[in-house]
Amino acid sequence: MKSGREREVNAIVAHERAVEVANLLLGKLNGPMRRIFPEEYLSLPRNQLRFGKASLRNGRAEELEGFCQRNFGTDDSSGLARLYEKLFACGSQLRLPLKELAVLIGQPQEGVLRGAPRHSTISISPWGLQTEYPEMHLVRDMAVAFNSAVALDVEIRRQEGMPWVKAKQAAIKKQMAQLNTRASFYRRMCLLSCFNLVEAYINGIAWEFADRHDISDLSKNKQDLLTSGQASILEKLVKVPEIVADRSSGPLTQDKDPLKTFKEIIKPFRDSIVHASPFSAPMRFGGYDKLSKVYELTLATMRSTVDLTVEIVGRIHQFLGGDGVCPQWLPPRSADGMFDIETSL
Repeated sequence: MKSGREREVNAIVAHERAVEVANLLLGKLNGPMRRIFPEEYLSLPRNQLRFGKASLRNGRAEELEGFCQRNFGTDDSSGLARLYEKLFACGSQLRLPLKELAVLIGQPQEGVLRGAPRHSTISISPWGLQTEYPEMHLVRDMAVAFNSAVALDVEIRRQEGMPWVKAKQAAIKKQMAQLNTRASFYRRMCLLSCFNLVEAYINGIAWEFADRHDISDLSKNKQDLLTSGQASILEKLVKVPEIVADRSSGPLTQDKDPLKTFKEIIKPFRDSIVHASPFSAPMRFGGYDKLSKVYELTLATMRSTVDLTVEIVGRIHQFLGGDGVCPQWLPPRSADGMFDIETSL
């Protein structure tokens, strides 16, 4: 049976640990968490222990409860205290699924998540509590590649009209080759990022629905669409929103834009890059030489891909009752289409 002194020490330790974890989550620590263990308090003189006990009655406990309520929907700080040892053992840095964090300390509120989806990973470090999820990284890939490709195109067009005799000078020729190489790279990366983003977005929606609901009553085809990953991205974009909203039709169909152009014009470029092959079989690929698409990706096609991607994501987001015209993780764009990347960081 624990003595009164041991009970006092355990209460002080739990409180101090919870405060330390809260400060870590807020990014207020400038290094690793301090060591807080019962044996260190048990050896303290009685007057110092009374001082620690008094700190539980001077408003700090209420302040801690308010922090938990605002950020995690509960006034119980015991979860923060329990998280301390795991964080301390990992050097004050820890990555864990959002679902696991919610079980440990409470469900992070909207202001904490800033639009992060349920399948996010939580990263805790002296930088504070941060979220990571595929859409966040892929949308930044798309935005960085798009902005870079557009900026490089401006540089390349400045070279247009230069006399051939000057353009063929070794130094200028090398400079132009480097510009075109980088521009081609960013165009390809932007297009691939668009497809990766759309796929991650629709898969995330499917996962969250299957995670929150009992899908055993759904048909096998619908269950497979949500969980197996075998369906085509186009089929998922059409069918998954219908299943999630329990509607007979969704915001997209393959025979109407934006999905029609995405399928018929944009997808062949993606396929030619991902499945590059010198074997020519136009009859299998809608009458075009598949490999040629690798060489024909223009800035205009890249722009169209980005615009369609944003529209597809926005339509699904609004159809499923999301706030605003698009998810919070999608960076805003200026009048010329450039992404404001700094706003999303």
